[in-house]
Amino acid sequence: MRALGMSLTDGETPWREQMRLIADAGFDCTFFDWDADVNTLERTDFARNCGLSIDSLHAPFGRINSFWEDTQEGADYHALMLRILDECAAAGINKLVMHTTVGNHPPQTCERGFIRYRTMCDYAKEKGVHICFENLEPFPHLHEILAVIDDPFHGFCWDCGHNLCYTPHVDMMARYADRLMCLHLHDNNGVTQPGNIDFRDDLHMLPFDGVLDWEWTARKIADSGYTGPLTFEYSSRTARRHADKPYGAFVRTAKERAVRLRDMIDNIEKEIKE
Repeated sequence: MRALGMSLTDGETPWREQMRLIADAGFDCTFFDWDADVNTLERTDFARNCGLSIDSLHAPFGRINSFWEDTQEGADYHALMLRILDECAAAGINKLVMHTTVGNHPPQTCERGFIRYRTMCDYAKEKGVHICFENLEPFPHLHEILAVIDDPFHGFCWDCGHNLCYTPHVDMMARYADRLMCLHLHDNNGVTQPGNIDFRDDLHMLPFDGVLDWEWTARKIADSGYTGPLTFEYSSRTARRHADKPYGAFVRTAKERAVRLRDMIDNIEKEIKE
């Protein structure tokens, strides 16, 4: 049976309490954003003491566009990624999820950027950490990186919510399912302003609360042959939509939705085998 995972949110509930409640609800694993103010090893050890495995660490992305610029900021950000990979290795986290851009108008791809990504991926492999590149707004950067970084040690993180609200015209799984290494599962209302891709549409809602076709999503996962954890990514905005209930009750609702999706995938897989 597939493991189920839930991310930490960035809400008001302290992260330790979130981990306890995620474990108490019956989730198997978690993942969280790298935080300069929180010790990665401390957070990882606490999760494991709660009975949770760590699916991945999410790299910071606020300055990721600098990877494509021949600037000191780009060099510094590259150095930060190497440091984060050291932290992953020390904490026994074997997957680092990365964005390839931020915003709708990133710099163009360039050889300087590819050199940084190659160097980072080579270093990650030495450390035993898989880099999982996640789909975001602009498409060409992800496409070109996955073409350049063709080592199967590294791969793709499918964010189905991003696919819906940023690039609904692109079937990301049709392109990259053979390199799928992890999932970010959540819902939203799609592109609410046609012709204007906006990060505010990235709502990170609970499954079945938005307009995403979960039957289609379940079939994509089943068809891919992916057997790793089903990991659900939420934010403080997700929790605020359920503000009428305690955080623990919200997490239990999230678990119910996760089981519902897992059952859908299991049923589709049974159909495929028959």
